[in-house]
Amino acid sequence: MPLMILQGSFSEAKVDSFNLPIYYPPIKELEALIGGNSGFSIERMEIMKNPAKHVTMPSVRLRTLFLRACFEGLLENHFGSKIMDELFERYSKKVAEASFTMNPENDKSILMFVLLKRKA
Repeated sequence: MPLMILQGSFSEAKVDSFNLPIYYPPIKELEALIGGNSGFSIERMEIMKNPAKHVTMPSVRLRTLFLRACFEGLLENHFGSKIMDELFERYSKKVAEASFTMNPENDKSILMFVLLKRKA
């Protein structure tokens, strides 16, 4: 059981009811989703080379700040604002302990360019 639950920061039910709405569809599925939308057509879609891959998240601090900027609002909505500093401090320590997460060779992120055209 996560330590923050044991310390009473929030309940286990609160954790169980949380959903982070992220989904990374395969390219074909993305094409189908966009193609099924009557408002747009795909003009161009390609996977980009990411020459800066080794510097995208060069430190634990920057990685933590990036995730906090992305998800703090969603997390705060569900868990409240009181735990945000502690939550991201714990995340930062976990990332620092797991050195493989900071190795650029382990980065599996893909950079994709999609140019959409609004249908008239």
